[in-house]
Amino acid sequence: MEFSELVQERRSVRVFKQEPVPQEEILEMISKAVFAANARNRQMWHFYVVNNKDKIAKMAEIVTTRLEELAAKTGVSPQELKPVINAATLFDKAPAVIVVSTRLSRSKADWMLKENGYSELEIDNLRCRPDLQSIGAAIQNLLMAAWEKGYGTCWMTGPCVARPELESFLGITEPDSIAALIPIGRPEIVPASRGRKEAKEVTTFID
Repeated sequence: MEFSELVQERRSVRVFKQEPVPQEEILEMISKAVFAANARNRQMWHFYVVNNKDKIAKMAEIVTTRLEELAAKTGVSPQELKPVINAATLFDKAPAVIVVSTRLSRSKADWMLKENGYSELEIDNLRCRPDLQSIGAAIQNLLMAAWEKGYGTCWMTGPCVARPELESFLGITEPDSIAALIPIGRPEIVPASRGRKEAKEVTTFID
């Protein structure tokens, strides 16, 4: 498949066939992910593959419980909460879930900012989290590699509302932290394109 075709045809898949995803296939996809551009070549990613249905169901339960706790404290009704839960737990419909973690990476520029009295939040705002940008590049490679092999994926950050609880369940410890969940499997339904703005609408040339 040509690159331009691959990029334009990829879709976010939310309904999956229950065929197992072979370990060697996942490793091959991750082998493409790790060639992503990343800050200072620190390669601050790790990929945890969960293919046990009971564990995936427990992860969905953890996210659901956290959202219910948040709703109870903010007055969100069960009717309003239901679509939020459905969206944040759709990964439980996939035969496998790839949990992507990252770790904070600080450069000399960050250190200089800190020495000049900038807070961690101010540094993150100025530097735009190079570690998360690096993870984004790796995830995009992973999505493309999966689609090329006929697998559907969905880039999810919604479950991260329960990040501490998920990390505890999965045994992910500092300095690593979960950045995203990627359900993966053969698509049961391939959605139609939702369209994209034309390049000229989102591009400004500054002479």
